[in-house]
Amino acid sequence: MGEQHEDQEHGAEPARPPLTAARAREVTAGLREAMDDVRRSVAVLAARVRDAHAARIWLPLGHNNWESYCDAEFGISRAQAYRLLDVARSLTVIHGAIAAGTETSRTRDSARPPRPRSTTACPSAP
Repeated sequence: MGEQHEDQEHGAEPARPPLTAARAREVTAGLREAMDDVRRSVAVLAARVRDAHAARIWLPLGHNNWESYCDAEFGISRAQAYRLLDVARSLTVIHGAIAAGTETSRTRDSARPPRPRSTTACPSAP
């Protein structure tokens, strides 16, 4: 059996000739921009899903529950409907942790007594 290139094992196209550093930076910038767009879109979707679920949006539209609403309106399964809610909740928690991160860190750090400092010299490595 012959060796396979790592990219071929994952179904990717065979490697192309190397790019110039300038072109590689352009491609990387494009990837970064696309990833940022996806992050923003996921954050918007998560917020809208969270708000729709909290408002019990399915009731005025004649659905019995969240999963039947998601199936009828978006064609997604019960598991996918609840996965959207999980993503929305997770992003809310992450956003809260980031927003409070510096304040929590300062509070935690100031609550600890200072670590004693050694007055002896560090032994040198062999």
